[in-house]
Formats: sequence, C-alpha cells, structure tokens
Amino acid sequence: MRGFIFFLLAFMNIATAQLPAPQMEYVCTIEVKIDPALVVGESIHGVRRIIPILGGTVKGLHINGEVLNGGADWQNIRKDGVTEIEARYQFKTDDGSIVYIKNAGIRIASPEIAAKIANGDKVNPNMYYFRTILQFEAPIGKYDWLNKSIFVCSGERLANSVNIHVWKLL
Repeated sequence: MRGFIFFLLAFMNIATAQLPAPQMEYVCTIEVKIDPALVVGESIHGVRRIIPILGGTVKGLHINGEVLNGGADWQNIRKDGVTEIEARYQFKTDDGSIVYIKNAGIRIASPEIAAKIANGDKVNPNMYYFRTILQFEAPIGKYDWLNKSIFVCSGERLANSVNIHVWKLL
C-alpha cells in the first residue's frame, strides 16, 4: 500500500509539472453604474445589501455594448469583513444581442479602506482585493465564444460605479 501511495504521489507531481500555468487574454472592461445600496440588515450570514444596477458600458476588442437597467449585486458582508459578491445583470451589444452576466467573487479591504469605499472616496484599487469569476450566457452565433470559456475579473469600486476588467483564461 505504501508503495502505491508513493507511486501515485510521484505520478501526480509529474502530471502537474507538465501543465503550464493558465494564460489570460484581455476581453473587455464593464463599467456598471449603480444606485446606493439597499441594506437588508444583519442576517444569519452577515449584513445583506442589494445594490441596484442602473446601466453602464461594455468596451472591448471584440465586444461592445450597453449595460441595461434591471440587474443587481446581492452582497453579503461577513463577520470577518469579507464582502461576498453575486451580481446578475445583462447588456445589449452594439449589434443588438442580449448577453446575460452572472458575476461572483469577493472584495476584501481593511476597515479604513472599506469606510472610504462606502463614503464614495476614490481609493487606489491596489489597496483592496476585488476578484470575481464572470459567467456569460450569450445567444448562439456571433457571441457563442462567451459561453465556452472561463473569465476572471479584477474590480475597481468608484463613487457611483464599478469597473470590472475581464480576462479570458486560455
């Protein structure tokens, strides 16, 4: 048994050593305009907030469009200060296709930086951690490529908007 475990561990090390680290390709920046948060209050999971999405823009190399009114970011601020993010919204491409977005991740900031963000102060995005995984649901056709990849994002919180910088994992 001991020999089998050694063999298995050695095989796993060889197999993972041959896989390159994933590369990324920039896709777009989504500027999401938001309304002030609706605070549900303390729940069993933390402080629940709902941030209405009012609109915005999508600007990229192969895709551009307008974020449509009607989505929201359902946030939970945990007791350890981490903000869990789950945003769902949609945008209309320049040529009229509707694309649905589901974006989930976390934002971590010190209490001082979190207070500045909450006040709408401009904060250097390197002062906090804001990462998400974005899933597109696009119609089959020109934008079907959005349905067939994994996308990771860096976020930047501004006074009345959020900039989501989107990369495709290759």
